[in-house]
Amino acid sequence: MGEADVRSAVGRVAAVLLEAGRAEATVRRHQVVLDRFALFVGGRGVDSVSDQVCVDFIAKQTGVRLGSLREPVRDRAVQAVRRPVVLVADVLAGRPVEVDRPVVSAKDGCPRMFRLLRDDYLIACRRRGNVAATVVAKDRAVSRFLAYLEDVGATDLAVLGVRDLSGFLLRQHGLRRKTIASLRSSLADFLDFLAVSGRMLGSLAGLLPPQKYVRHESEPHLWSAVQVRRLLAGIDRQSAIGKRDYAMILATARLGLRISDLRHLELGDLDWRAKTITIIQRKTGRPLSLPLLDDVGWAVIDYVQHGRPETACPKVFVKHRHPFDTFGSAASVATRLSRHAARAGIEFPPEKVCGMHSLRGSLAVAMIGNGTPISVVSDVLGHGSSDTTQAYYLRFDTERLRCCAVDVEDVIDQGGADGGHDV
Repeated sequence: MGEADVRSAVGRVAAVLLEAGRAEATVRRHQVVLDRFALFVGGRGVDSVSDQVCVDFIAKQTGVRLGSLREPVRDRAVQAVRRPVVLVADVLAGRPVEVDRPVVSAKDGCPRMFRLLRDDYLIACRRRGNVAATVVAKDRAVSRFLAYLEDVGATDLAVLGVRDLSGFLLRQHGLRRKTIASLRSSLADFLDFLAVSGRMLGSLAGLLPPQKYVRHESEPHLWSAVQVRRLLAGIDRQSAIGKRDYAMILATARLGLRISDLRHLELGDLDWRAKTITIIQRKTGRPLSLPLLDDVGWAVIDYVQHGRPETACPKVFVKHRHPFDTFGSAASVATRLSRHAARAGIEFPPEKVCGMHSLRGSLAVAMIGNGTPISVVSDVLGHGSSDTTQAYYLRFDTERLRCCAVDVEDVIDQGGADGGHDV
């Protein structure tokens, strides 16, 4: 393989980068690096461009020798050289050029020796109908447990005991009780799987220590109508990102959409003629149909027509940075809310939960306060049962709760009249 082969691959990489929408300046920076790489390979007279050849070139250019081509590295100078080299190496090896694929794969928290077992468990979860979010949560919990077992040397699952389970849960003492309860639930399910699949003689799920968990331990911040108006009024709707954030926050405040559903809302979910939004909920897997309110509809139209970047991504709300795809996490959406709230001068009590979900809760409490039947509120929120809605949101309807209060003096007087005890 000679310099000409590498230069041909460089041309292919440049074409792919331009097609993917990379800026011309970015492509030029890649080409400068790759021109040097072509000369380097030509001078070496190698038959193929191996990872070692790439590592040698990076070391020559930056003075940093990597242990492997794709190892994590924070040095930006190294990253700037490695990225284009990896793309050319993919072309020369006959692999597809994926400009958006990270050079370093996301770290798998599950020990290598347990990954096949973990994967079998997750396959079983999907077959049982667990939705994607549930599978992700179970993956995280089980990987954490298996990493603990490797750390303490308890790698023979057939002889696990109560000490192993208690030791793992004790290590989680710094986490919120809600998180520990979720870990415990996933662990119990995994232990049942081990027994059913014949990897253990019996399930240890029943031996897990009890977990005292107050279901509604934390309370959301309940936005007033004035605060919501201030929040929305403070968003710069002249900018593309402002149009997007305004539409996202308005849709959450007016329709009560979960963040997961907002992130994955697709253009095809909007029926403009019928003025409805129809989705399959990410959390429950159940369908949900909501009215497409006029203000929400116009905000979405303004964003799609005048702010949304051109992209093949079918999601309504996308990141305004290449490759213009969906938001990677709920936290990234919540960050947008926090920024706009700070700009609007809205402060939150330190003990309150103030993310996007709090807007959903505020809508529910407002509907209940306006006399909307619980069944309707439950339908809007996409709850499987109105019991869920009552159990969580009725406690915030303080005005109606006052109607249920008992006058203590009346009780005392009545007790005295009936010969009750002195107080």
